Amino acid sequence: MMMLYPLMEAIRSGGDLENLGGDGKYSKTIVCPDGCVMFRLTAEPLGNENFHKGGFWKDPEE
Repeated sequence: MMMLYPLMEAIRSGGDLENLGGDGKYSKTIVCPDGCVMFRLTAEPLGNENFHKGGFWKDPEE
């Protein structure tokens, strides 16, 4: 489970899971350490503006 949090943060910040060994831009399969259980992390793009890249938090007067 410690692997899921950084992957979730990568997606939330606009990252691409293919750069981290994912199956696609928005999905990655993770195998537990003993190899018995597989998890698939899948994100769905909502089309919202990226917080860090969008700049909507900046003062509009500047």
